[in-house]
Amino acid sequence: MKKNMLAGFIILLLICSCKKSAAEEIKVVTAAEMEAHLKYGEIQVVDVQPLDDYKKSHILNAQNIMFDKDFQKNLEKLDKNVPVAIYCTSGKISPEAAKIIQQAGFKNIYLLEGGIKKWKAEK
Repeated sequence: MKKNMLAGFIILLLICSCKKSAAEEIKVVTAAEMEAHLKYGEIQVVDVQPLDDYKKSHILNAQNIMFDKDFQKNLEKLDKNVPVAIYCTSGKISPEAAKIIQQAGFKNIYLLEGGIKKWKAEK
């Protein structure tokens, strides 16, 4: 009886830990998928480009939180319970920034594949 209870507990623990890690993974999305999230869901959009690049081109309603020494501190402006979409200019810097967002406790993170350049090319 004790073995069955222990086995059941271990299975339940494994199931819960798998669900948690799946919910906390960073999801790479295409421009079309990102557009759907923007159109149909409550989402915070974070642009990690330098300010000059942000001024030249950014997604409507995106918050510019530059990927610099103050990045993690500036994440305090965001709600950890609302999904976050993140992008940079070409898709090279935003994956690193997304990992920091994940480590800060955000659960639903969407990473725009190819950055704003690919977004613009597909529009």
